[in-house]
Amino acid sequence: MDAKPQDAEQLASLQEKPPVGRKRAVTARAVVISLILIPLNALWIVHTEIVRYAGHPTTTSLFFNVIFCLSALIGINALLVRYRPRWVFTQGELIVIFTLLSLGSCMVGHDMYQVLIADLTHPFWYATPENKWEAQFFKHLPRWLMLQDDAQKTVLKGYFLGGTSLYHWHFIKAWIRPVLIWTGFFMVLIYIMMCLNVILRKQWSDRERLTFPIIQLPFQMTDPNFTLFKSRTMWIGFALAGVLNLINALHANIPSIPSIPLRELNLQTYLVDRPWNAIGWTPLHFVPFVIGLGFLLPTELSFSCWFFYWFWKLQQVLTSAYGWNEGKPDFPYINDQSTGAYLGVCVFALWLARNYLKEVLKKAVGLRFQVDDRDEPMSYRAAVVGVVGGFVGVVAFGIYGGMPFEIAVLFMVIYFMLAVAITRMRAELGSPAHDLHYAGPDQMISRIGGTQNIPSKALAFFSLAWGFNRAYRTHPMPHQLEGLKMAEWGDFSPRRFMWWMLVASLWGSFCAFWALLHVYYQLGAATGKIVGPSVYFGWEPYNRLSSWITLPTRPDAWAASFTVAGFLFTMFLTVMRVTFIWWPLQPVGFAVSSSWAMHLMWLSLFIAWLSKFLILRSLGLQGYRRALPFFLGLVLGEFLVGGILNIIGLVFGLQIYRFWG
Repeated sequence: MDAKPQDAEQLASLQEKPPVGRKRAVTARAVVISLILIPLNALWIVHTEIVRYAGHPTTTSLFFNVIFCLSALIGINALLVRYRPRWVFTQGELIVIFTLLSLGSCMVGHDMYQVLIADLTHPFWYATPENKWEAQFFKHLPRWLMLQDDAQKTVLKGYFLGGTSLYHWHFIKAWIRPVLIWTGFFMVLIYIMMCLNVILRKQWSDRERLTFPIIQLPFQMTDPNFTLFKSRTMWIGFALAGVLNLINALHANIPSIPSIPLRELNLQTYLVDRPWNAIGWTPLHFVPFVIGLGFLLPTELSFSCWFFYWFWKLQQVLTSAYGWNEGKPDFPYINDQSTGAYLGVCVFALWLARNYLKEVLKKAVGLRFQVDDRDEPMSYRAAVVGVVGGFVGVVAFGIYGGMPFEIAVLFMVIYFMLAVAITRMRAELGSPAHDLHYAGPDQMISRIGGTQNIPSKALAFFSLAWGFNRAYRTHPMPHQLEGLKMAEWGDFSPRRFMWWMLVASLWGSFCAFWALLHVYYQLGAATGKIVGPSVYFGWEPYNRLSSWITLPTRPDAWAASFTVAGFLFTMFLTVMRVTFIWWPLQPVGFAVSSSWAMHLMWLSLFIAWLSKFLILRSLGLQGYRRALPFFLGLVLGEFLVGGILNIIGLVFGLQIYRFWG
């Protein structure tokens, strides 16, 4: 989060840029391949994340399904180099495919339409005389945003019980309206994100020179000279991760084959006495691809991630030891502290850019300015107008959905502050995960403001907004900015690329609805044929809504205090980081370390940090550069071998070894 140039070892992770002047990037074949792969990947994601619950590609910053597809194209490219050189994909084309496919995958991801589609249907099927949902909140629901069914509930029966097909006009007709409305709403959100990225790109990329660690792997993979794939060190890491996955996949199907235990231990099992049992779920997972990604991170971030993970655990133990949670079951309000931390990251990033943003606004309104937008995907004036106009649109949507004006404005302001924070985290330090479960604007407003002071219609809209605020692992905004950064590295025009990114999101929206509905009408969302949380995603917001309405809450001063405390502590960490070069703690590590993903990542990030620290200390930057391909090989081996085994398991109905999630 500092304004000074990045440290030397982080800069060392940047490889030399490829030759400039590549003429082919956003070509017809790159776009067509992307548009073909998006629905296929949507179906793959639904089957692996929902049907089999056997892998979660969209819950980390780098989607393994996209890396898998990119690897397949690179393999084809290697054959083309030898047999059809004129047909070879350029690096720019591969970057375009990677970015468009990532954006398409966001829409069907674990925290987007998988949750949204459950919210649109759940209450009408699960309302019973016992839970009294119909009397409690049906009159408050914005029915125009939800699925409309006939009296016999035939559309809902097909959705929840399966055994039929989506491709009946009666079903399609019922879904047309919510699909079009929500696609339109999400496209406005995504357009605002793109405009924000255009406004912030030059400040973050050119002035602060952020290094975008997450895209180092795909960029090196697409090197036209295949430099990474010629490295023996990379193939050693690849083989290690691949063999681990293969052996454990064989064990899952043939128990007589010994497994290699990578994810069986949980410290909570051994800590049974108070206060140590308050530590909660503390798995010790050895995840090769996380070790590989962690090696790309600055050492202060990888250190901060596992350090603050134990900082949260310490809070839980102390709370239990001293009984601080008596009468306050949410104490120490970890989600609220994390929300404050994310907001702090956003505020400081904007404060660093304050002078630059003033120049952007001057340019937008026609005053004298000192910034140049000729190399941007759109003019700064168009971007500012897009942000303002789009924001008015989404606020109006919220008001029409049931929120009062002031709540709608606050809701959307918080949402976009979190979006900016997530994008900044990825651009600066390459955070491998950014969950922020159960801490979005709906949770924040209802907890701090008290549900007794919020109209029931607004609370009902919060339940639908759960579809894009349950967590933020598949957020599109950082993928947009990373695509623009790779366009800069590949030296191709970002303007045409930007519009195709928006098209990919639009197409991805329709494909997400199609893949989910295709599977649900075939297998049934509420049947035993689906292992994943297809119904659970609906229980969460509507149980919460029922509780809000039947037991209204007063403003929670403790939640507000801890949100402010998380914000202020982030500011303290940031000031210390800027003031003292030796300061080892990153505010981003504080923000992301309380997440679900960090439970699974902390040990691997510790291993990555220790490995990088020792290599830099003993062998210097040259040693780091020599070791880097091995760690990239860990990521590739896990993603490719794990992806192949995942597909084989889906196709042949075998047990799938989950290397992640």
